[in-house]
Amino acid sequence: MATTIFHCSVLLFSLFFLGTATGCFGDLLQADDQHRPLRSIRNSFSEDGFESYSNQRNNIGGGRKFLSNGGWLGNSIFSYYCRFLLDMIRMPFNKKEVEADELKLLDHQKTLLFIFGDSLFDAGNNKYVRTTTYLQYPYGFTYFTHATGRICDGRIVPDMIAELANLPFIPPSMQPGANFSYGANFACVGATVLDSYATGNSSKETVTLRGQMSQFIELAKKLNATLGPSRAKAILSKSVYVFSMGGDDYLQYYDEFTDEGRSPTLSEQQQQVNAVIGNLTEALMELYEEGARKIAFQNVGPMGCLPFLASNGSCVQALLTMPILHNKQLYEALTSLAERLEGFKFSIFDYFPSLLDRMRHPSDYGFEVGSTPCYYSSSNGYRGMGLDATGDTTLCKYPSAFLLFDDGHTTQCANEQLTSLFWNGDASVTRPYNLKQLFRRELIK
Repeated sequence: MATTIFHCSVLLFSLFFLGTATGCFGDLLQADDQHRPLRSIRNSFSEDGFESYSNQRNNIGGGRKFLSNGGWLGNSIFSYYCRFLLDMIRMPFNKKEVEADELKLLDHQKTLLFIFGDSLFDAGNNKYVRTTTYLQYPYGFTYFTHATGRICDGRIVPDMIAELANLPFIPPSMQPGANFSYGANFACVGATVLDSYATGNSSKETVTLRGQMSQFIELAKKLNATLGPSRAKAILSKSVYVFSMGGDDYLQYYDEFTDEGRSPTLSEQQQQVNAVIGNLTEALMELYEEGARKIAFQNVGPMGCLPFLASNGSCVQALLTMPILHNKQLYEALTSLAERLEGFKFSIFDYFPSLLDRMRHPSDYGFEVGSTPCYYSSSNGYRGMGLDATGDTTLCKYPSAFLLFDDGHTTQCANEQLTSLFWNGDASVTRPYNLKQLFRRELIK
């Protein structure tokens, strides 16, 4: 009799447990729908385009709304038991998932991406070093719906490179708790190649090339300690290192002469270019010693024609000449390194003519406006990095019709075109390799 009662009790408890679990798991699966679009996004990046990403991202809101429908996981007494039961059931699986994720982070076969640069490539480091909060909404509004520290209405070139390489967005190096298992973005607004400009208060509001290199070396040390020297070096040798830097060196150099009421002579301009290229070369040699083999540069653009400098359609000649000299010497310096250093490969995207031609002939590239920014101020002519204190600003209705978002930085739509040239451009615009070729594993033996 006792045995019969015991078996009946076990049966009843089992049925109750099964019913409860079914109800709980039903809501668990319903709640899990919130995260499915997020998972699918990472797998939606095609090798050669951006086709499906934006469409899938639009579904995320639907997932969140679906989660709010309540169900069995409401605020009833039963819900507390249900949550407790699910936690007990999931606990061992979560532990295994965490262990598996950690293993996956160490063993994934992706090529890492490391980014160095200035405001064109900064994904948010400026938020952690600058005392002014000038990158507020509507920066970021067309894609992220809020300001992220990117000087754009949406994604910047490094974001799109990551997409094309089937990587998640590469986080800012100074972001607390960030996952750097796929790389790090060290770029920062105002960054210069030369340390001489990082003095006084300005040194606290940017991270120069030397500072960015120091951050990378610290990250490399952690990788070395975690994986061992041999494996760490193998990973770093297959990684891609992308640069966009030098423009602020020439802008600040030019400002020194305008304070004196003159422009730098050609000889003085050449002297500055030599100093910048010399420091860049030293940094690349240091990267090579750390294991880097695949280097990519977006060269310096036509700064003298940007709205915050040009007046009445007239460009500042010195800020065209120095970038031209820089870009020529950069190619020569990288070619020399490739001849001297075993395994060293490089790519240079010719950003200067690519941007200038779009500024002069916007309709040829699908833009309505080439030299006037989407986001500007009535009081000073242009918004310019959000520094207008009056708040008297105007935002265009369709950023995709504009080449420039503010007076010195391109829109997301323009960045898509520029990234495509960097990634898959022919030798007339990206040489001797394009980025897609650098990401191929067979390139480095």
